[in-house]
Amino acid sequence: MKALDYLKAAGVALAIMVLTLAFSFPMVFVYATFIEPGHPQAYYNEAATWIAPWSSHILGPILFFAFNFWLAKRRPQRNAVMFSIASFVLYVLIDGGSTVLFGVSLPQVFTLTVLLSLLAKAAAALIGAWSARSKAISA
Repeated sequence: MKALDYLKAAGVALAIMVLTLAFSFPMVFVYATFIEPGHPQAYYNEAATWIAPWSSHILGPILFFAFNFWLAKRRPQRNAVMFSIASFVLYVLIDGGSTVLFGVSLPQVFTLTVLLSLLAKAAAALIGAWSARSKAISA
């Protein structure tokens, strides 16, 4: 892979992070509107701390698959598996680094749920790259 490919992988990591964060807002809205309506704003602010991470757990693997599948099909000469690994590793580094900047220690962040979510994201990234590569080979 070229240096530019690593920059693109970082872009994928950032895009996935931004999209999962953006998706957390409608998740909190749905919770506040349909599941637990009628509470004060402070209640929903507190609920957002446990609802928002689920957007990453749910949407993250879907986005990792989609981005890596699409980019592998778009640029078949690039090593799709290495690109998917790079996008995932950069995601972990950026996410972990930004979390530490906000004063949260890494042991608090890497709980069993988060580790399982990361495993699902890594698998989805690899499956996306592999699926696109195998379709390109068979075509």
